[in-house]
Amino acid sequence: MSNLSVVRIPERFDFSCHKKFNENTEQVLKNTQVKVISLDFSQVTYLDSAALGMVVYLHKKAAAANKKIEIINASGVALEILMVANINKLIEIK
Repeated sequence: MSNLSVVRIPERFDFSCHKKFNENTEQVLKNTQVKVISLDFSQVTYLDSAALGMVVYLHKKAAAANKKIEIINASGVALEILMVANINKLIEIK
């Protein structure tokens, strides 16, 4: 089994995604084999402050579980928002 798990983020990443995002990430956080959680932003065209909060909170929970978070495939407006919010100082963006 791989020590990497990819969580695909929907095109519109906002508070309406909260429940599903938490369900998906909780499963990954409980998996002791997984050491790195990649958030795949390839489909994201919109994200709001609630989405940023979910990512930051996931980072905190992952750190407590001794796991690393990374963001992959972010581009366009989504990447700009992540950079303006300084998420790159907390989480590596690849």
